[in-house]
Amino acid sequence: MHTEHLNNLHPGWVVGGWLVAVAVTSAVYLAIVGIGLLPTGSGAVVGVLFAMAVGFYAGGLFVGVRWSDAPILHAVAITFLSIVVWFLGSLAAPGSVQAWSGATPSVLGIILLQFAAAAVGGWMGRRMTTGNGSEAETGTNRTPRPE
Repeated sequence: MHTEHLNNLHPGWVVGGWLVAVAVTSAVYLAIVGIGLLPTGSGAVVGVLFAMAVGFYAGGLFVGVRWSDAPILHAVAITFLSIVVWFLGSLAAPGSVQAWSGATPSVLGIILLQFAAAAVGGWMGRRMTTGNGSEAETGTNRTPRPE
């Protein structure tokens, strides 16, 4: 994919995609809890991971459909924004840093899940916009914008 350039990265769409991802993740998690499908104990992790995968897929899809340039780079930026927000939250509540100190594999797994879901969503959004994922079919690598 030759649209993966830093000049095709749009910070506004990154923030918008992240907000969509967080909102959908929250809605899916609340729906799972409300319906009563969330198991207790260690099985609850599966529900959290499912909600996160669906949410970040939706965030990536949103960005891929609205701004079809650099879907993978936008997924990286959305994931990096999650890391920045977590870091700033850890600075605001210092006690939470110690709670995460022993969970490095879990945190890395969550980061990888966010990236993979956002990348697949962005790639699917690009495919939906361009028809087959390339610029050859439409003659352009950007979604049409009103003048």
